[in-house]
Amino acid sequence: MLTKEQQLPVDKLLIAQVELSFLNRSVIFLEQSISTTGLEFNLLALLMNNAGSLVIREVIAERIFQRKLARCDKSINSHMANLRKKLLVISKRTVIKTVKGRGYIFLKP
Repeated sequence: MLTKEQQLPVDKLLIAQVELSFLNRSVIFLEQSISTTGLEFNLLALLMNNAGSLVIREVIAERIFQRKLARCDKSINSHMANLRKKLLVISKRTVIKTVKGRGYIFLKP
């Protein structure tokens, strides 16, 4: 049996009631639209594509910011904090877990 996540078109990703649309680069959480910057969208997409797994800071730095970790360490923190704030406005439920000093995990339900 296919789950709702598997039935979505290829241009969409749905995990833990967070829906990404790659076609129009939109984010919907609990049926409410969230405005994101390009970097925030890309960061969320990276985490969701690896849901349940640790995405280390080095990978985020290279894939999202196209540079080595030392040059964008605070930038990762800043964009992650902004993204979390936007999600928390809709629900206090945590969907992104920090693994201190290592990276982040998008939590599967």
